[in-house]
Amino acid sequence: MLKELYIVRHGHPQLGTGLVYDRVPGPTLSEIGRAEAHVTAQFLLGRGIEQVYASPLDRASSTARIIVATLNAPLQINEALAEHRSDEKFDGVKTRIRDFLALVESAPLSNVAFVSHGSPIKALLQVLSQEKIDLSKHIYPNGNHVPTAGVWHASRDLFGAWQLNLVFKPLVATPATHVPI
Repeated sequence: MLKELYIVRHGHPQLGTGLVYDRVPGPTLSEIGRAEAHVTAQFLLGRGIEQVYASPLDRASSTARIIVATLNAPLQINEALAEHRSDEKFDGVKTRIRDFLALVESAPLSNVAFVSHGSPIKALLQVLSQEKIDLSKHIYPNGNHVPTAGVWHASRDLFGAWQLNLVFKPLVATPATHVPI
């Protein structure tokens, strides 16, 4: 039974690429994003993560590859963790996240990590909390509820309910011209 889940947002993306943000491949990580991913990987080291799942978009899969290289954990890419598409309703994102979570919970794993994007992370937090989470104190640039390469931790209590905490925000030195998103 799944007991712990680390929910990671991808690192800072390369801006101005001209690539569509919500379709594969999407922008890759910026230099700052790669640094954030390395710092996040160090934070996750030693936490017993057995499997990492990631969105197929480049910024998330690249973040995940940096993490699994540090953790020495297997990586599985899954479309369910992909960015909220412009032609998709949020309820559709929530449905695919709910279905994917049920699939992962049926596997013989107790501690996994998901590397995804702002909207699917919001959907996941709502699903895990049974719609009770108050995200109003967790607003980051572009309306995200986790900073780039930030980590939410979900753990089950004695009654099986998920307890959710934002546990990590990477602090990476950025150039003066950088505006974090």
